[in-house]
Amino acid sequence: MNKQERNRLIQRISRASGVAQYALQKKMTDEQISQAAQHLDVLELVKSANTYNRYCQAQKTREANDKLKSFLDPQNSEIVSVGRWLINALSQNRSDRKETLLERDLVHKEDYNTMVSDMRQTISDMDQMTLASTQESASLNVDPERSRRVNPLMGEDSA
Repeated sequence: MNKQERNRLIQRISRASGVAQYALQKKMTDEQISQAAQHLDVLELVKSANTYNRYCQAQKTREANDKLKSFLDPQNSEIVSVGRWLINALSQNRSDRKETLLERDLVHKEDYNTMVSDMRQTISDMDQMTLASTQESASLNVDPERSRRVNPLMGEDSA
């Protein structure tokens, strides 16, 4: 089959089937083209189904593209909305900011540092009170004989 004959048959098959000429040219051998050209009536029978299939595929593609556009829209982005909320929360005064952040289990750095500093001060105060109490107990006049322990098994002083 020469090139001119091949192109003529492909054109007829394309018209009968609704399949693009470039696809037929690329994917069909000369033998397949010759055989398909002998059965154009069968190809015409499936043309409407093929056309409807393309229409449905185009609809699905359009829906998928619309969903993708909606997903990529910054107005629908969860990250953007959280960012806006955070900017709004941080721009409030200290007490409102603290309350707003705590609603989402968050803490501002200044509040955290203040809390840690207060905890350190409390621990330091408790250490000082313990040390003072220990020193006060040690400074009491205790009878040295009473402070000695007796070993009950040995019956003598363990000190």
